[in-house]
Amino acid sequence: MNNLCRNQYMNKSLLYLTISIIYGCSNFSTAENQLYLSTTSPTPTFVECPQKPKTRLGKTDTKSLSLTANIITISDTVNSEKQLGYKFYARTGKDFNYRITSNVCIWIFAPDTKLLQRRELIIATQQDSPISGEQMSIDLPLTGEYIIQVSTPTKSSQFNLEMSLGDLPIPEPSVVSSETATSASPSTPISETSSTKASAEEAVKNYYSNLNQGKYQQAWNQLSSSFQNNQKLHPDGYNSYYDWWSGISNIVIQNVQQTNTSTDTSTINVQVKYTKKSGENITQSLELFLIWNSANNNWAIDAVTLN
Repeated sequence: MNNLCRNQYMNKSLLYLTISIIYGCSNFSTAENQLYLSTTSPTPTFVECPQKPKTRLGKTDTKSLSLTANIITISDTVNSEKQLGYKFYARTGKDFNYRITSNVCIWIFAPDTKLLQRRELIIATQQDSPISGEQMSIDLPLTGEYIIQVSTPTKSSQFNLEMSLGDLPIPEPSVVSSETATSASPSTPISETSSTKASAEEAVKNYYSNLNQGKYQQAWNQLSSSFQNNQKLHPDGYNSYYDWWSGISNIVIQNVQQTNTSTDTSTINVQVKYTKKSGENITQSLELFLIWNSANNNWAIDAVTLN
């Protein structure tokens, strides 16, 4: 890959690095694609963003931004008929970092009008728990004005867009206090659970460690059977999973925190940085839902949402 875009990862895998962080599927297609989540979590439906915006905004239709190493945050609302555009001037080789905290489509165009990056898949119906925390970085290839265009195929979506020509701080994941976690399952003494079962946090760390070491079969075995057998997520079973994760060269776990636990379930917040073999870097904040597999006496990853 040339230096046009270090993060040209919108290849049917953009949300894949959000959702397939856990299960590594190879192909999402329509709004019928769904994840199997716990009954306490909303079930997201995937919607594909268009190859191009419905209406391509020109420089006169976009708001001018003075982008520096300082962070600019934009909050607004778009719908299927309303598109917003922003333009900024930057020199060749600058790192453009941005974080989108909602389920909207986004396109980024270079000064020569070529598309640098687009978001292909979004979650459309997860209104109570919107997508957040997708952070990307682009090595800008040209000197001139860049255009960012935001829209959504849904009726209406609010979004927050953070941008900078410097680093973006990693947001702290939300944490449920131990008091809240304890009150949620008063009949299960925490000391008894921890003494008889392995730590769910350690299970998550071990999962990413196996992926980092190329132990894909072992990592695959740490997923629940419902994820492994989901043909929409893994049309070719383990082969789909392997094809995806073999394209990742390095995984760094930046934070792992348990937010809730019961006898047979556990919720873990994790901050992870991925480096693809193409050189692209993605940082994501995720919430993992694990279930206890009594047959194998271990934790299995059963669901994931963006935190």
